[in-house]
Amino acid sequence: MRRDKTEKVVKTRPSWKKADQVHKIKVVMTFVAVALCISVAAGAILAWVEIKHPFDPVSSAPPVSSRPISSAREELPVYDNAFSLVVVNPTQPLKSDFTVNLKEYEGFSFEERILLALERMMEAAQADGCALQIAGGYISAEEQNALYDQLVQELTQNQGYSKVRAEDKAQNTIGRGGYNEYQTGMLVRFSAEGESDFSASAEYRWLVKNGVEYGFILRYPDHKTSVTGMESDPSCFRYVGRENAMKMREYSMCLEEYAQYIRKQSS
Repeated sequence: MRRDKTEKVVKTRPSWKKADQVHKIKVVMTFVAVALCISVAAGAILAWVEIKHPFDPVSSAPPVSSRPISSAREELPVYDNAFSLVVVNPTQPLKSDFTVNLKEYEGFSFEERILLALERMMEAAQADGCALQIAGGYISAEEQNALYDQLVQELTQNQGYSKVRAEDKAQNTIGRGGYNEYQTGMLVRFSAEGESDFSASAEYRWLVKNGVEYGFILRYPDHKTSVTGMESDPSCFRYVGRENAMKMREYSMCLEEYAQYIRKQSS
């Protein structure tokens, strides 16, 4: 009797294993079948969308014509430092062979080689909601001398300056013709509507932060007056090229310091 029961158990064990394996195979096949159905359905839906709307854009990205400001920066021309890093100040006049090619923009004249960068910067400011305004550009040496003489006269006649002191003051604030950045055509004077102190304006803060991206640096910082030879003027920004401007900010250098640094590096 015991032998019969033992034989029965031994005989049914393989059948149980076989049934378990079949069950597992069915589960796996069911899972694969479901996955295939989902893939086929997704493919069918995608094909239907392509057929019904073959020309619809894939994403909501803006059209190619609406390029971001950053791409406009990358398209800016690059000039040799012999042009971009020209230095002129009260003790260093423009060279006699210096020439400027003028073109008008926003009612003022500028060296035409800086205009694309200036235009792109003004567009970027407007896109950021910054109401930046141009207040000055190129001034000829003759006009500059007239302004210089006028200030000397004002200082001596109305403010009690001696002629020597008046000339020094005028030279450090306006400058004589040929000794002034305005004759380069690369200096831009900016203003902000309703702000008498440009350094307190949002427009000034925007320029200091973003101007270097377009090649413009603050020409007369208040902490560099002993180097530039000119009084601080927050409204005056000078074109030097994007790469130079970025490095000048990184090194905390004004134009005089950076031009000298580049000369030493070259030699």
